[in-house]
Amino acid sequence: MTITMDSKNLKTAGAGVASDESDLAALGYPQKLHRTMGPFTSFCLAFSMVSINTGVVTLFADPFNRVGGFGVLLWFLVIPFVSCIVLVYSHLSARIPVTGYAYQWSSRLVNKSYGWFTGWIAMISFMAGTAGTASAIGSVFAPEIWANPTQGQVQALSISATILVCAINIFGIKVATKMNDIGAVIELVGSAVLMAALIAGVFFIFGDSHGFGLLIDTTPANGQPLSLTTLALAMLLPVNVLLGWEGAADLAEETLDPRRAAAQAMIRAVVVSSICGVAMFALLTLAIPGPVKDFLAQPENPVIGIVRARFGNLAALGMLIVAFASIFACLIANMAVATRMIYALSRDSMLPASKLLMGVSARTGTPVAAIILVTIIAIAMNLASGGFVAALYSMVGLTYYCTYFLTLIGAYLAHRNNRIPPAPIDAFGLGPWLVPTIGLGVLWTIVVITTFSVPDESHPGAFMTMFMLAVGAAWWIFKLRGDLAAGRAGPPDLTVRSK
Repeated sequence: MTITMDSKNLKTAGAGVASDESDLAALGYPQKLHRTMGPFTSFCLAFSMVSINTGVVTLFADPFNRVGGFGVLLWFLVIPFVSCIVLVYSHLSARIPVTGYAYQWSSRLVNKSYGWFTGWIAMISFMAGTAGTASAIGSVFAPEIWANPTQGQVQALSISATILVCAINIFGIKVATKMNDIGAVIELVGSAVLMAALIAGVFFIFGDSHGFGLLIDTTPANGQPLSLTTLALAMLLPVNVLLGWEGAADLAEETLDPRRAAAQAMIRAVVVSSICGVAMFALLTLAIPGPVKDFLAQPENPVIGIVRARFGNLAALGMLIVAFASIFACLIANMAVATRMIYALSRDSMLPASKLLMGVSARTGTPVAAIILVTIIAIAMNLASGGFVAALYSMVGLTYYCTYFLTLIGAYLAHRNNRIPPAPIDAFGLGPWLVPTIGLGVLWTIVVITTFSVPDESHPGAFMTMFMLAVGAAWWIFKLRGDLAAGRAGPPDLTVRSK
């Protein structure tokens, strides 16, 4: 199947003469998933994938243990470089709005084998992220239910949440996104209320707030010496928080006017998350009661502990509700994007059991088999032994950044070879800034990948990532390469002319 697109035809489609469904058909696929997501829902999905509250609650103590309060300021290093990646992804999403985002972009802009490795590592990152988010529900909230929860109780809570989210996703994208919208709104409102209360407390009410000098203090709370390695590892807190925004592009075939909506959703989600993330971390830091080292040594979650100490038990309960809604919405979004990547790969016969995994329910418009597969894998990962599951979870950030790196390189190669298709006139585009933005993004991904791989504590995640890449390479060598050469697998062949 060969389809030729030129700027004249694409401009007509982008101007609204053709529907989203016919636009998708021009990219080689019939509409099977239900297209119901508007701009706000697309933003909520991207925002929930980032989930600043998940990062606040689970990672707050990490920078203090590594580099002291100075870790908060590392956000200002991370945000501009992450923004470069976001802008390139937004540029691509306006030109190839297909479910499977990075896999589809790399396949069409470079070649199908390159697309396979990009899609494979993206799929791994989403599946590990789903399991990791489910695990966070158990580890954060089990102590609020049981005084001294056992490992079985923590796992039971994580697995119960996974099964419930599986059911929500199977019911349909409209149900899943509605639940996600509610969670995102609760997170936004809760974050705004918390920041307002902290501002009032830090500047006008608390008599023992830390001064701004804490934000430049470089004394690690764990007593270990400060080094370039600990500084780089502390930087990973905002890196790990600002992940997942690309989920809006992965659900392109369920989004109305995805050429515009996905790009807007990703950019807005990162802007809002960055502002809220910096503000919340800084304000919570200044509100820490007493010496930082002593406070962090307490068994209670530090964020809940700060809220409880400063505003009372009722406020701490409210924070728990907001945190649960945020992480639960994050789990819904993670499972949705993971299953869509599996669906996209299976639709092109790239995975084992593709015929089963590409199936879409006519009634709900969801890839049921793919949802069940992600659920089973997430449950299995939560039941795995401690060392193995820790290695799986630690590779989440690394696999995300490997995906970013491959996508950015693919975008540069496509630009150099004049293979990036045009977009509607009013869609997002970087114009002459594309190559410099790609360059900054590539440099940043190399820095982050190195930090996720080289330090001793990063080795488990790095080795697990290498193992998963080896699995993908073996599948490509022994099966997929031949299928791609014979035309039995891969996206439809498209002849794209960029003008």
